[in-house]
Amino acid sequence: MPLKSRAIDVAINGVDSSDIRENITLFIKQLDLPVSEFDVDDFENKATNKAQKAIQAFGYYNADIDVMPVQYAKNGDFTLTLNITLKQITVVNRVILQADFMRSSNEQTQNMPQKLLSVIEQVRAMQGKPLNHDLYESLKGQLSTFALLYGYFDFKFLLHKLIILPNANGSASEATVHWLFNLGERYRFGDVEFLQETRGETIAKNVKPFTKGAFFDQSKIGQYSIDLASTGYFDNAIARANASRSVDKMVPIELILQPKPKDSYQLGLGFSTDTKARISFDWRRPWVNLEGHSLGANVYLSNPRKALSLEYRVPKANPLNDFLNYRISLKRTDENQTQSDNVSFEVLRQWGAEQDNDWDKIGFVKVEQESFIQGLQDKRTTRLVMPGFTYNRTRKDGDIFVNWGDRQQITVQGASESVLSDIDFLKVMAKTKWIRQFDKHRFTLRADAGAIATSDFTRVPSTQRFFAGGDQSIRGFGYNEVSEFEMVEIDGKLEKELVGGKYLAVASAEYAYRVAEKWRAAVFIDAGSANSKFASDISTGVGVGAQWLSPIGDVQVYVARGESSFERSWRLHVIIGPGL
Repeated sequence: MPLKSRAIDVAINGVDSSDIRENITLFIKQLDLPVSEFDVDDFENKATNKAQKAIQAFGYYNADIDVMPVQYAKNGDFTLTLNITLKQITVVNRVILQADFMRSSNEQTQNMPQKLLSVIEQVRAMQGKPLNHDLYESLKGQLSTFALLYGYFDFKFLLHKLIILPNANGSASEATVHWLFNLGERYRFGDVEFLQETRGETIAKNVKPFTKGAFFDQSKIGQYSIDLASTGYFDNAIARANASRSVDKMVPIELILQPKPKDSYQLGLGFSTDTKARISFDWRRPWVNLEGHSLGANVYLSNPRKALSLEYRVPKANPLNDFLNYRISLKRTDENQTQSDNVSFEVLRQWGAEQDNDWDKIGFVKVEQESFIQGLQDKRTTRLVMPGFTYNRTRKDGDIFVNWGDRQQITVQGASESVLSDIDFLKVMAKTKWIRQFDKHRFTLRADAGAIATSDFTRVPSTQRFFAGGDQSIRGFGYNEVSEFEMVEIDGKLEKELVGGKYLAVASAEYAYRVAEKWRAAVFIDAGSANSKFASDISTGVGVGAQWLSPIGDVQVYVARGESSFERSWRLHVIIGPGL
């Protein structure tokens, strides 16, 4: 008699583990449903075999499975009930590992990557423990994968067996793991070869993260491609290892480079509560000559600030972070009682960090002339010739979304009347920010500190004085609204005149909790000052916020209450971009 079976429901008794239950159901639902009464017995036998395999994947080889008669519903669906007794889990009683490096000198073992050693140790550690099929298969795959990634191109997996010895008396089955493999000799990096374009050959060789003769590591080949693209000289850059052309265990590294066109352009749009809408336009000519000298210009426009700059860059040892810059800039500022026109010329030399945790070191000489009006003061013009240096370091686990990271920056610059400057001037500035995330909990700490020593503070340009307040400073106040001030009577009313501070001290602490996959809720407190005395007359900002992990990065919205000795205010802050 034909059956109109439409769907199967698998009922499982005697198994508490949801993982095992789900695996049994998944295996059985792979079967074709019976189409007649004559197919039911065969279906039940196949279901028993499928259930047995599903259970064995978790190390149970002595399980008893009793299949109850199929129960049909009127709509054609039916239920298959399994009564299962798992018994004892299989234990790995023996691990046999045989490999060529175990028969050779310690040199081969000493040069073996840690990931490969870890796989071997994990296999050994299976002895005496319950059999985990997923772990076994994973380690087997890792051994083959890591061998190739780390340059063991002669690797051969001669034998890999998992032998199960069931015990009929109901005691735990025993398993033996037996692997036999030869790693062979580890290959090394050979010469870099240019397959097409040779322009930028010096740049490409300076960027490479390995040296000829070093042990092969595929991750460095991937990093090489990324670094080449990051230099800004190439539209496309591919680095690849060709092991088939190896000579004497040396792997040639082939490069395919596509240089950028003569000129490139980039338009940027942005918004923040500090600057409101802003627009920027970049022009860059990456190839002024074959040595990689580049020329660029930038235009920045927002309501309070406008800037134009022209830059000439000369790459040094590593063009990613080691270069010499010449820059001419024009800047106009009109915000919060500050009006300023600034012209500057700067020569900057950066010696980039060689390791991830190292510091970038920057030395510079900057000549600037600024005409400014601060508050109700008379217009002044000051020329400064300022040598200085900056040390900075940034560590982070991502570019768009940062869950772990920190940055530090220290800048010292000064000028002297005896060296073409209008005043004696010394400025020190230090900044740091830390982000740490633990599961759903995210902590952000930030601090800024600075000091100015000068022979005449009234002639210190407005852009060199200290101000606080804004999205990245003390929330609850507008951008640069917190500083030393004087009370001035205007039309019979007392008005606050901002003059800027000789000292800066700002600190911030924020806690955020992930309430959904793409959303965090935050609370924060900011505090600080920009005054003639360090950390005096503290202003504070407290509030709450929402953070959206958008496709373009963090979008942060805060409502803040600012409070100082002079005023109380509410302010909305919107920040778009990376958290660090």
